[in-house]
Amino acid sequence: MRTTRIMLRGAIVLFLFLSFHFSFASYAGGSIMGQVVDPVSKEPVSDATVVLDCQGNQKMFLTNEQGFYYASNIPAGVYIISVSFMSNRTIIENFKIGNDEVKEANAELNTSISIGEVVKKEYRVSLLDPLQPQGVRTLEREDIKNMPIQNIAQLQEIMPGTIEDKGQFYVRGARAGALAYYIDGARVMGSADIPLCGLDTYKSYTGFLPPKYGDCTGGAVVMETRNFFTEH
Repeated sequence: MRTTRIMLRGAIVLFLFLSFHFSFASYAGGSIMGQVVDPVSKEPVSDATVVLDCQGNQKMFLTNEQGFYYASNIPAGVYIISVSFMSNRTIIENFKIGNDEVKEANAELNTSISIGEVVKKEYRVSLLDPLQPQGVRTLEREDIKNMPIQNIAQLQEIMPGTIEDKGQFYVRGARAGALAYYIDGARVMGSADIPLCGLDTYKSYTGFLPPKYGDCTGGAVVMETRNFFTEH
């Protein structure tokens, strides 16, 4: 009976020892270290992203100021090592690492950024902007130049919601004088009749009014004149 107890205790101790051994071994992975350098300047690449991928299981690391990275406790397997910085990337395939192994995986990564073909497109304001509320119309210099008009007042006559009577404009039923004029951001208290050749854009608000023109009871006309920036 005593012999049986001794054997049972020995079996339990052996079982616990083996369990601890295999449990420890399953977490004892390998280590991968390396440095990332620029092949042209030979300078280390800091803050590069290093991704270790083994069948979809990924671990990510960053290089330090000297371009070094260190990945410890990596499960045994075959990895794809991806190193990227900005838009550049290099890949090391079929990198095999075993438990308790320490291997080096250096990489060269060009940090220069190449710029592709630049496509130039001239921006043009549409007469009917789908993003603008109703009652707002913008005329550019080219539009005004091709119109059969002789002065600024004739531009407002063609705007929707505007009625002209004896030189006075009435916007959507507002009284005379309720149409405010702004030239280059400043409100005009007197006449807003400037030469057409000096006009760059003409914007008329006969419906929606932005809050910055909130003191207007009728509509607003915002004009921008030609300047150094519009000519170059």
